[in-house]
Amino acid sequence: MKYAYDLQEPTFTVENINIQNVSRPKDYRHSFRNGRMKHGFVYTVSGRMLDIFHEGDKKSIYVDAGELIFIPKGSIYTGVYLEEYTEIKIIQFDIAKGVLPEYLSEPVKIELPKVAELVEAFFKPVEDHTSSHPFYYLSCIYSLLWQIDESYSHIPTKYKKLQAALAEITECWQRNETVAYYADLCNMSEVNFRRLFREYTGMSPIEYRNDIRLTNAKNKLQSGGYNVSEAAEACGFSNLSFFIRLYKKKYGHTPKKE
Repeated sequence: MKYAYDLQEPTFTVENINIQNVSRPKDYRHSFRNGRMKHGFVYTVSGRMLDIFHEGDKKSIYVDAGELIFIPKGSIYTGVYLEEYTEIKIIQFDIAKGVLPEYLSEPVKIELPKVAELVEAFFKPVEDHTSSHPFYYLSCIYSLLWQIDESYSHIPTKYKKLQAALAEITECWQRNETVAYYADLCNMSEVNFRRLFREYTGMSPIEYRNDIRLTNAKNKLQSGGYNVSEAAEACGFSNLSFFIRLYKKKYGHTPKKE
């Protein structure tokens, strides 16, 4: 049986890819006072980063080990290395034609499964001391962008109004904002917001935020750089016994066993 398909043209194409692997001491700062020269994905390998934005609605974003942030071209900001010898991997590119999708129009933390594998693919030829064809890096960047698009564009229409709150919780999970605050971001009443949020995620907004906090706490404990109380505090839990109870419920064991 023969099949033929007319493939859809992409809305944008990429050029001028470059990659960097950077490690800096605690409190080191780099500033883009005239705006970032290229679009950039920045993955924190170890340690912790704080990106302080000097224009727009985004004021600051904390990026922990294992997290990826996208920062658009032209962004004016300062990056601060918060822990000793924080290591980051940077993937930069220009747009040859077209425009990036709306969800990449401002700085945003990117939540993806296997994000480390997608980032590390760019650096594998360098680390293996092998050469790589330019098409290899194009395949890596399009693979990353495709995975992001799959994640961001497949929210059912009914739930798209939740995107502002979902993004805010994902990016700023350490802030103890109220449910009313998240509802206002979505221009919804608190009652309707709570109902729709639980319908989409299976959790309340606070449970959803706590789930992200627990994931980050687990990463910190497994890194060996935090004890239980330090990890709890760093991830926004002021009540240690409450943190331990939630942790055991999610992972089936107490945080001491990490």
